Amino acid sequence: MRETSKQRLYFCVFIIAGILTVCAPRAVTQAKNADINRYQTQLSRALLSHDLKAQSDALEGLAESYRAIGDSLKAISMVKRTLAIEREVHDRDGEARSLVTLAAVYTDGGDPKKALPILTSASATLESLEDRQGQASALTATGEAQWALGNSEVAFALYQSALDLYSDLQDQRAEGVVLSDIGSYYWGAGKSDSALNFYNRAIARETESNDLSDEGVTLYAIGLVHEGIGEHQQALSFYQQAVGLEKETGNRSTLSASLHGIGEVYQDLGQPRKALTYDRQALILEKTVGDQDAEATTLTNLGTVYGELGLRRTALTILNRALTIHEKTGNRRLVAITLHDLGELYKELGNTQRALENYSKALPVEIEVGDQDAEARTRWRMALALSANSLPEYFRALSLAETVQDLNLQGQINNSLMVYFDLKKEETIAIYFGKEAVSSFQKIRANLAGLEVALQRSFAVSKGEVYRSLADLLIKQGRLPEAEQVLDLLKNQEYSDYVRSETVKGGTPPSFTHAEQESEAAYQKSTSQLIALSRRWSELKKTSPRSPEQEKEYQQLSDQLEEGSKGLNDYIARLYTILVNDSNANKQVNDEKEDVSLLKQTIAKIPHTVGLYTLVGKDHTSVIVITGSTAVAREYAITEADLGEKVADLRDVMRGPSRDPRPLAQELYKILIAPVKSDLDQAGAETLVWSLDGVLRYVPIAALYDGHQYLVEEYNTVMITPASIPHIMEKPDVSTLSAAAMGISGKYEDGLSALPAVVDELDEVVQDKQVKGANGALPGKILLNEQFTEKAMEEQLGSQHTVVHIASHFVFKPGDDTQSYLLLAGKDQGGAGYHLTVANFRDNQKLPLDDTVLLTLSACETGTNGKASNGREVDGLGRTAQEKGARAVISTLWAVYDASTGKLMGDFYKRWADGAGNVTKAEALRMAQLDLLRGTLKPNTDPIGRGFGKTKAGPDLQSGYAHPYYWAPFVLMGNWQ
Repeated sequence: MRETSKQRLYFCVFIIAGILTVCAPRAVTQAKNADINRYQTQLSRALLSHDLKAQSDALEGLAESYRAIGDSLKAISMVKRTLAIEREVHDRDGEARSLVTLAAVYTDGGDPKKALPILTSASATLESLEDRQGQASALTATGEAQWALGNSEVAFALYQSALDLYSDLQDQRAEGVVLSDIGSYYWGAGKSDSALNFYNRAIARETESNDLSDEGVTLYAIGLVHEGIGEHQQALSFYQQAVGLEKETGNRSTLSASLHGIGEVYQDLGQPRKALTYDRQALILEKTVGDQDAEATTLTNLGTVYGELGLRRTALTILNRALTIHEKTGNRRLVAITLHDLGELYKELGNTQRALENYSKALPVEIEVGDQDAEARTRWRMALALSANSLPEYFRALSLAETVQDLNLQGQINNSLMVYFDLKKEETIAIYFGKEAVSSFQKIRANLAGLEVALQRSFAVSKGEVYRSLADLLIKQGRLPEAEQVLDLLKNQEYSDYVRSETVKGGTPPSFTHAEQESEAAYQKSTSQLIALSRRWSELKKTSPRSPEQEKEYQQLSDQLEEGSKGLNDYIARLYTILVNDSNANKQVNDEKEDVSLLKQTIAKIPHTVGLYTLVGKDHTSVIVITGSTAVAREYAITEADLGEKVADLRDVMRGPSRDPRPLAQELYKILIAPVKSDLDQAGAETLVWSLDGVLRYVPIAALYDGHQYLVEEYNTVMITPASIPHIMEKPDVSTLSAAAMGISGKYEDGLSALPAVVDELDEVVQDKQVKGANGALPGKILLNEQFTEKAMEEQLGSQHTVVHIASHFVFKPGDDTQSYLLLAGKDQGGAGYHLTVANFRDNQKLPLDDTVLLTLSACETGTNGKASNGREVDGLGRTAQEKGARAVISTLWAVYDASTGKLMGDFYKRWADGAGNVTKAEALRMAQLDLLRGTLKPNTDPIGRGFGKTKAGPDLQSGYAHPYYWAPFVLMGNWQ
């Protein structure tokens, strides 16, 4: 139901600018109470002295002051008293100028019809008197009245004539007003670049003349343009600057419009309740100043907000109130906007006929007044309501949206076309439009990078389903590499929302060929046997020499695999070609084209390794199985909500050792492993390389249960993200590794307990001759307690250590990297606890991880709340370290138990180092986990957690550390070799 601010608010510039139009050579004062008091004092004195000239001057000053603060009723009263005096003294020039002021005030108050005949009379008088200043003022005021009535071309011609006169008169302030009006004309015509050009020229004139009131109006107008083209960060900045100036000058009308604009931004970004706050503030101001059109416009927006909040009957009442006011004032543009919103509301209420009636009334007005953005929206909504025979309306709407550069609208229409063609079973065409939709939203996301994280997240949440729907369609068609890259793109989006990293700009979308469309059906038919065929093909490929029978079989299998996989490599770069086009982005295109190929190449070179990409859909979950030579997709029917519940329930059980997790772990095994188990068996899988989507990132994969054993008892598991791909083929030389092990064992602040097991843990990791008892698996340096400062950490990471191990408390605040922190003993020197935030860690160039083979965060604790979260930060946190260069990261999914963590880490490093390159990190971690599960490592100390203090229950000495609570939270991400 939500529309962008462009079609609702750009007209306001003209109404508000009228307040500031220069109507006379007399001083136009800033709107402050002191000015009003001064003019009232002058008027009292003039009345006592019967000085008509002084009375007229004081009344004019009061009229302009009341206009400047948006009090139209008092301004009209003052102008009428001025007119009486001017007529009494036969001052024709003064009378004509005052009539121009009166007409402008009527336009300000939402009654431009009443203004036009007054302006016609005044203009004739001013022309006969050859008052060029007065003529220019009348032209400007007439242009604003015509614009308010929807006659934009007439208004533009009048503005041009006024600008010529003001330029001749060298009236910079007046030039600024008209330049702003012309900018608004171009904005209304969908020419944002020209609009910004004229607005910037207006700002220059207003700055030169020190006219804060006019500058506030223009800043608001610039914000309006940026919002309309999807640049919400810039829009919010200009609206806020305008509010500052408007509060300083006391201009209540423009202040209400800017508050309204801020509300529009929040509504655009999916925060209707926050929008409601600003719209209510604006409405109070508009009622105070008596601006009917502005009041009705805010009512229209309030109606849409209430509609979004599900209060549709309330919204209907408010929108009808707004329509009545707009019809009364005769502003056709606003009438059309409100009719459009009523149409959308009726559609939401299920009354399609009433919706189409309102759309049909709005459309001819939008065409007449040249409001292309509004026309595009109405045609789009009509197409949605019509369903049948709606395609022509969709394409007309899309063409218009592209003309006015409305990215959000383009994305919405393309998304609707994706749904349209999907329902018609034209999946290839549907995918094309889905890519176009994602492209538009990616461009908007690039413009949100500087906004607060909550706003970026709100927008991402509101559009995330489009990404998922597109990936779902790609999977249905068997276009698996493209689907994988859409999933990676979604993860990149979620990561950027978390760390506020720089985003890339969008690019030019490709077109589909007939050959591409024809290839899909054949590929779909051949996928069922691809895994088995590819395994046999790989065996024959390695056979040399092959017998005649083997050679024949090999050629037949090659042909079958070629047919099934024909389209995979062709599609790899398509989505990124749409989304990125600058130099860095072009490099990313090439990188991404290599990523999937590199993953397949790596899996092909590493025996018994299989990649598993997951996608959580609305009503099913898909797992893409990738071997060295092919890929297929399997599905399990379950709604996204039900899956989320199952994951949340399992995590709840896993957060302590008191309950049996196996029944819940078995349910998730049926969803994620059972559908692909035969594929894994055919591939002889031993190591599973996972890319987890959405809530699945909360799942402790190693703890999935098949009814007899945990997954860790059968497979090595590793997680990857897009940042992992470039380094997965690197095999570290274990013999040359050295480690920096840092940790906190003492208590440094309330709520975070001492961690006594950290001392033994660091000793088990590092062999440091300067530390007694430090006989660990790797040579290196230990920093414990007071030594573990940010400065010391910088020194160690700047040295040649290739392994970094950190054992401390990590407190995670979901979605906020400025509040999530690692506990250190100090910044420059030890003493008091110091919070090294994720944001500081990421941005500190003195904390590099470029040559780090492994970063282990043995204390990491995500701090999430199960059912209230969706898994984004799991990837985001690991990716932060990988973006800084770490080849692999070990972190945890929940607050870990101190004693068992120390034992597991010592076991892991010993197995990895002693393996002398023959034991991978994934294998070493699995074996360490099995040692806890099977009782090789037993408990011997009190329960302490490394998240938020002590755990509620320690290990049962009989079962030891067998519960997954102790061993399952540890996740290896990135290079597993």
